[in-house]
Amino acid sequence: MAAENHLLSLLDASALALLKPHMRTISVEHGELLHSSASDIEFAYFPRSCIISVLATTDQGATAETSIVGREGMIGSSTIHGITTSFADSIVQVAGEAVKIPAAEVHRAGRESESFRKIVALFDLSLLAQSQQSTACQALHQVENRAARWLMQCRRRLGSNDIRLTQEFFGQMLGVQRTTINLVERTLQNAGLIQIGRGRISILDAEGLQGVSCDCYERIEKRYEELLGPLE
Repeated sequence: MAAENHLLSLLDASALALLKPHMRTISVEHGELLHSSASDIEFAYFPRSCIISVLATTDQGATAETSIVGREGMIGSSTIHGITTSFADSIVQVAGEAVKIPAAEVHRAGRESESFRKIVALFDLSLLAQSQQSTACQALHQVENRAARWLMQCRRRLGSNDIRLTQEFFGQMLGVQRTTINLVERTLQNAGLIQIGRGRISILDAEGLQGVSCDCYERIEKRYEELLGPLE
């Protein structure tokens, strides 16, 4: 079970022993709200085959994606410090499986395991780097390049070329209208890089898609590997 989430696979035996009795593998659905800025965090989640979007929200209710988390990480990392208030919302972007652990047990394991604390701290640094790079990408790069970068990030975090994703949600995550994302998808499909299906995007040429992507993708992934090693 642990091997399908990279962070859990990095834990030593003593840290894993603290968490394993409290691990529960669950299925999460597209659009499911796992954490809300309006309520306390009850569980930390370690994705296995899903992707979670972390969304910042304004007082007017507008949202923007700040980062995505898949099998490389976790959401609810603040619980290791006993902090159960969330600044952002975490919503399931791609349905799949995740391991959930009660917040109190994550906190307890963090108190007792230095290696667990270190791994979570390194992941938080990688997530900060992703958020910072994504902010620059949103401001500086064309939507086609951003779309390619985003799809490559999803591919990496899923470990799959098939991404279950609606056009509407894709546009929301990139902050563009549906007409714009439709044009971008068609351009990438006509270039033979992706295949658009109903509620699904299949990456046909990952190398070519990475070539369309801005360098933000490589910078984000390089930082993660520097901190936590390669994601197999």
